[in-house]
Amino acid sequence: MDGRTTYEAQRGVHTVTADLVDDVFRRLQQEGFQEIALEFAKENVEQIRFSASSTDLHNYWDEENLSVFATRNGRTVSTVIKDPASIDQAIIRLKEVALRTPENPSFVSINREQQTYGKGMASHFQSTDLKDLQDAMINGSLAAGAERAAGLIYNRNSEITVRTSYNECQFSTGGVEGVIRAFKGPFTGQEAQHFGFSTSPTGKTFEEMGSEAAATASATSQMSEINPGKFRVLLSPYVMGNILSYSSGFLSYYAVETGLSCFAGMLEKEVSTGEFSLYDDPADYSGVGSRMCDDEGTPTSRLEIIGRGKLKSYLHSTSTAIRAGTRTTGNAGIISPRAWQLSLNAGKTSLEDMLEGLENGLLINNAWYTRFQDYRNGVFSTVPRDGVFLIKDGEIQGALSGIRISDSVMDILKNVTAISRERKRVKWWEEISASTMPYAMVDGINISKAF
Repeated sequence: MDGRTTYEAQRGVHTVTADLVDDVFRRLQQEGFQEIALEFAKENVEQIRFSASSTDLHNYWDEENLSVFATRNGRTVSTVIKDPASIDQAIIRLKEVALRTPENPSFVSINREQQTYGKGMASHFQSTDLKDLQDAMINGSLAAGAERAAGLIYNRNSEITVRTSYNECQFSTGGVEGVIRAFKGPFTGQEAQHFGFSTSPTGKTFEEMGSEAAATASATSQMSEINPGKFRVLLSPYVMGNILSYSSGFLSYYAVETGLSCFAGMLEKEVSTGEFSLYDDPADYSGVGSRMCDDEGTPTSRLEIIGRGKLKSYLHSTSTAIRAGTRTTGNAGIISPRAWQLSLNAGKTSLEDMLEGLENGLLINNAWYTRFQDYRNGVFSTVPRDGVFLIKDGEIQGALSGIRISDSVMDILKNVTAISRERKRVKWWEEISASTMPYAMVDGINISKAF
């Protein structure tokens, strides 16, 4: 059986039904709530997990959640309902909290304008055989020199209804996500990519992911040592995705207002080089981060955040836009706006030329455990892994371990010297949100010892 047929045979029992949305909306109105935004999300998921180059888990499940945001006399409340049996209790609880909670100065209104929506992508659970994709990744990694491989593949389809006091929007999102980690001796390589509804992931694509992960693990059999200091570093799409995913919260106007953003006061000022342009692109259905409207029913669109090095826009909901004297960007988060699917522009230089031009520096393929020590100045640290190399005259001299990037977002953006033509759709756990990223050459990155 194909994945869809198997899924239908094994799907679980739904916890929330769509017809409860109208009932919850009506009952909230009866309890005196004035502005309401509900989001009903129904997700079908197939998952396959493998380790030691063989399958160890193949699951199917449904998830249905009803997210509630409501206001009562300037007070805001929110909750998530997963069980229809808890609806009565949830509504009572929301009313009790609204009576005790002070007015929320961060909320002005949800979007009251009547909206129109595009067609979007048709809802469908891709009939992709995840076992075939898994085998392609594993075989690709073994053929390229890996000793073993482990990873995950997800196939998701989410049907979402956003209903507010003024608008209703229905759309689908999802696709296939794959991650593989290849092992050779003490060395590892990792690839993690996503494929939205407008793409058709193939065995060849997943075989290439396995091959690339193995190539990283097999790139050297030597270890090198470096002293802490500042280095010219070629950052992979995964590292750029990591840094920009974590930094996207600083682009929210809510973070700017609350003094927790390194981008405060930088609108229309240079924050990077002229080659650097960053977008939020939820209208790109080639990725799994696509979305037709935000949490308050505002249509989403491609938003230029940084254009040719200058900060062009913060992320806005209706409330933050009113306070800033501008218009919402379709990024609600009603209280704290957020990015949906980041996209960093392709550059002019090939990856091969960038690597050949690296006379003395580092190549970092991945990073995790990213933590910020100073939100206001964007100071953070992150631990490189799965392909960290010392480069001299464009050649790998050896692998590095036990190092840490200890720098600031603003310094890294300002010191970008080149961006690759090649890009990848990257996504990995909470470390990298669904995005499209190139390689970037950055001068003067501070490297310290991790242990």
